[in-house]
Amino acid sequence: MNDKNNAIDPGPFFHGTKAELNIGDLLQPQHLSNYQDKKSNYIYFTATLNAAKWGAELAK
Repeated sequence: MNDKNNAIDPGPFFHGTKAELNIGDLLQPQHLSNYQDKKSNYIYFTATLNAAKWGAELAK
């Protein structure tokens, strides 16, 4: 689904991390995880700001 007009849920979505991200930045798997010393096959995001804050607090 590359067409933003066909999105099932328009968001907003949040990513709990300590990385400096800007609105519109592309998140891709296969980068070092914030939570363990290996690459992650997944990207986790949430629709709630509190969950994203919690994820950022847990990040290394």
